[in-house]
Amino acid sequence: MFGLFQGGIVPSYALIVREYFTPREAGARVGTVLMATLFGMALGGWMSGAIFDLTGSYRAAFVNGIAWNLLNVGIVAFLIYRSRGSRGLGRPAVA
Repeated sequence: MFGLFQGGIVPSYALIVREYFTPREAGARVGTVLMATLFGMALGGWMSGAIFDLTGSYRAAFVNGIAWNLLNVGIVAFLIYRSRGSRGLGRPAVA
């Protein structure tokens, strides 16, 4: 499952960045997004192992993962809310 999701999400980052930035900016932005993605995945795996080593259980590691995902959903919801709210004020949408 992880491979299927990873294989579908990561390639779309380049398309999303290209949609919102000029070709001149897109290269550096794609590199930055992919670097942050890979860093987050590496940190998450290490952090889960460290939490397991400290607690002897994966329960806390799962709670940690759920908490980070809730933070991500909150950020996405904020960005969507902000972009939809700015359209009504005559300003261009910010993604």
